[in-house]
Amino acid sequence: MRFIEPEGRSVAYVIVIFVLILLYFGCYIVGAIFLLSILPLWLFFCSSKIITPSMPNAIVAPISGIIKEIEVSQNEIKFHISPRFNGRIYSPNDLQNIHITHTFGFFNFGFNDFTKMLNARDILSATSNLDGVTLNVEMYLTPYIFRFCGLKFSGKNALFLEKIGFLNLGVLTLSVKGKNLQSLARANDKIVGGNTALVVVKKD
Repeated sequence: MRFIEPEGRSVAYVIVIFVLILLYFGCYIVGAIFLLSILPLWLFFCSSKIITPSMPNAIVAPISGIIKEIEVSQNEIKFHISPRFNGRIYSPNDLQNIHITHTFGFFNFGFNDFTKMLNARDILSATSNLDGVTLNVEMYLTPYIFRFCGLKFSGKNALFLEKIGFLNLGVLTLSVKGKNLQSLARANDKIVGGNTALVVVKKD
């Protein structure tokens, strides 16, 4: 299923208005080029995404990118994801009891524990239900250089694949806590936001 982001529609309206202005002044060839080439390219390659409508039995990748590192402990799996440019962040499943905090700090290049402690961060904490198991989900947005990131959500719930943030440069850390968790991804895997399953609950 392909859908167009709200900001993509806004730019599309601007392109259409620009084309109408060109037509008004008699620039029919340039207007036709914009209408038949620039507008479709913008809508289908720059502002739309192909996603799977639903994957209720897994925690999916909230953003497209590459998994830099995976930390697995007894009741927690943590993914460090380096996003692609223009990376939109989606709800990895149906989230409840959402709480977002913004921590100010420094913009560092490193990825060690010390620099991660000093970095500016946006943190989302929530709960989710997967196969009858309640999970605690946390997402950290840590920019390295610029604060081209943000988690914004006004309510207490977020439906699967609802856009809840944006990240250009830096790293997204996804932490899933619960019992009988199994990771379906490996380090250095390329993942697609909304399509790649990361965590499932193991069947007894």
